[in-house]
Order: sequence, then structure tokens, then C-alpha cells
Amino acid sequence: MQLWSLLSDLTQRRRRALLACEGGAGRGHVVTLKSAARSLQDRFVFDAALCRLEYASEIAPYCEAVYQGTYLPYDASLRSGPGSVRTATWGEFMGDLGFRDYQFLATQIGWWRETMRTRCISLVIGDYAPCALLAARSWGIPCVGIGTGYGLPPPGLKQFPVLLPEYDTKLYDEQEMVDAINRAGASLGVPQIEHLPQVYECNAQLHRSFPMLDPYWEHRTAAPVPPVADFAKCVAQDGDEIFVYFSTTERESEPLMDAIAALDAPVRMFMPNIDDALAARLSAAGVMIERQPVAVDDIARRSRLLLNGGQHGIISLGLAAGLPQVCFPQHLEQLYSARQVENASAGVTIGRTAQRDEILAAIEAAYHDDTLKQNARQAAAQVRPLLGQDADAIISARLAHL
Repeated sequence: MQLWSLLSDLTQRRRRALLACEGGAGRGHVVTLKSAARSLQDRFVFDAALCRLEYASEIAPYCEAVYQGTYLPYDASLRSGPGSVRTATWGEFMGDLGFRDYQFLATQIGWWRETMRTRCISLVIGDYAPCALLAARSWGIPCVGIGTGYGLPPPGLKQFPVLLPEYDTKLYDEQEMVDAINRAGASLGVPQIEHLPQVYECNAQLHRSFPMLDPYWEHRTAAPVPPVADFAKCVAQDGDEIFVYFSTTERESEPLMDAIAALDAPVRMFMPNIDDALAARLSAAGVMIERQPVAVDDIARRSRLLLNGGQHGIISLGLAAGLPQVCFPQHLEQLYSARQVENASAGVTIGRTAQRDEILAAIEAAYHDDTLKQNARQAAAQVRPLLGQDADAIISARLAHL
């Protein structure tokens, strides 16, 4: 009886939480959820339901179970071809993800509800997981939104704002999406909403961004949590290398790969899951290929310039290290972040249609630009104070009431 009492007490103190991700292809989403699990591992046993399992091994040590979750498929049919327009707002992005289709939403929310029921979930933490948040609210389960500022809109907005001024054409009516969500959730116990951003209503939001990378900064009611990235202990000095980090479709650009192979400077690259043929081709051109993540202090010490795809984590790393950046954004979130670095005069952005010589010239110009280097150092002085905070301790304290 005494042993049973002890086991019961342990079970009550460490209930089961669900880490949910239903969108996004990058490693950052899994790493972000891992940071939450690490902060709360003394209080919860974790499941992780992920839309993609490429990086499941990173989160597995913190979880009792990691399994394939449902996902929000992106419909690009209205975003391609002559006369097409880019995604103007986060609400427009939600429209492309299926939030106009109440039957689809009912299926998505239903899957999360059943998972939460069968796994006896007591807390839901979602990164890019709006349907999981809706499902949690339908059961009355406490839920937490976590992610970058761009991907975690504040629920108090009346409508989503335009994020990049050159892309302001809207295809969808947000009220129609509100009606679809309410229709889908009516029989599932999902609380009705009045405005589309209320999809992200939850018990706590943990937006992990520097203010300069958060398009909703002025609407936040809580302070930011340091971004999910490793940060160098000191600001970059006088290295001579170009450090390259690409993680998704950047590798498919032949002009970009040709430009990197032609650079007349020491180049070090970490590209997760790089294929052997590309690695051999770049190695033959003198590029130092790293097969494992490079220590951030080594990046800061050895590098003069940072090349990336505009991913939030690597841009944050570069800002904190005071490294000038050249960005090749693959989608609008990355473009937004790259533009913010560009607006701080600490980097340059190159479009996806740029050809080899244009890319090569831009990288070499940035490499030799002393003003860009000085501005990058100034940007580091602006963002580094946030890094003195213990992110794990902040997350644990903010979620203590749950």
C-alpha cells in the first residue's frame, strides 16, 4: 500500500503534457518544443505529436512517446502563376492552410481531441499548432503557445496586419474563416471566436524572439523570452571565414551553390542532411563541410560573414554575435526577418531568382564592407541584454500556475 501511494503521488505530480507541431519544415520548431520540455521535465511526462519526424531524435530524450501527428498542408495554388500575389498577412497564410474549410478543420481538431483524450493529456504546448490549441480549449485543457514572434500572433488583435508593405493584396475574408472555425467547432465544444487572431488564445504565450524580429511587438502584453538558439559568449572580432547555414530548399538553388563554390574566401558550411554529391562538389571547391553543428563560439571567433536562409534561429545567432549577414529567404517569414536585419544596416537580402554572378558579387561586397561590420556590432549591443536571462527559468516560472 505504501508503494502504491508513492507511485500515485508521483503520477499526480508529473502529469502528461503534449508537445504539438502541425506546420513548418525547419528544425527550429522541434528545438523550440524541446526547450519547453526541458524547462518542465520535473513536472510533466511528455508526448510529442509532430507533423514531420526528420528531427524527432532531438526531442525524443525528453519524451515518453514521439509520434506522427496531423499537419496543415499548404495550398499554394493561388500563390503561383501569372498575376498571383504573395501572402499579405498571417490570416492569409491561415487561409492557404485550410482555415476556410470547416469540414477540414473539424477533422483536424477532432484528431487532436482524440489524441488528448486517449493519452490523458493535462497540458498542451503548441508551436505552429493552431488546431491543437483549439482542441485543448474544447476540452478545457490548459494550453500554451510557443514560437517565434512571427509565428505566434497575439490573440487580442482584431485582424491580422500586413507584414511587408510590397505584399498587401488579400485574397480572403477573415470573417469567413471565423465562421468556418465556429462551424467546425460547434459540435466539438470549441469556444466560439469573434476575430481570427483569437485562434491563438491560450493560457500563456511564450514568444521567443528579439523585439526587432517580432512584427507584433507593440501588441505584446508579456516580455519576450530569449530566442531559441545557441549564442556566443562574446561578439565576433576579426575572423576571416564565411559561415554558411542552409536547412531547407536553399540547397536546391544551383546559382546559389555555384556562387558559394566560386567564393575567394575561406568558407565553412553546416547543412543538415546534405547529400554526398553536393558535399563532394563543394569540398572540391575548397568549402569546409561540417557534418555536425558548429560551436557558436567558434563561429563568432572564426567568421567575418554569415550566410543563411533567413531562419529565425540562425539570424538571431548572427545578431547576437555581431556578424554581418547575407540572407536568401525561401518564404515570407524568412524574408521578414532578413528585412529587419537589413533595416538595421547589418545585412543584405538576395532574392530567390538571383543568378550566380549577382549572388557572388553581393556576398563578396558584404564580406569587404567595414560599415556593415560596424553596424552588425551595434545590433549586437542592442539585442545581447536579453541573453542574460535564463530562458528555462522564465518558462518554468511563467507556467507555474498550470
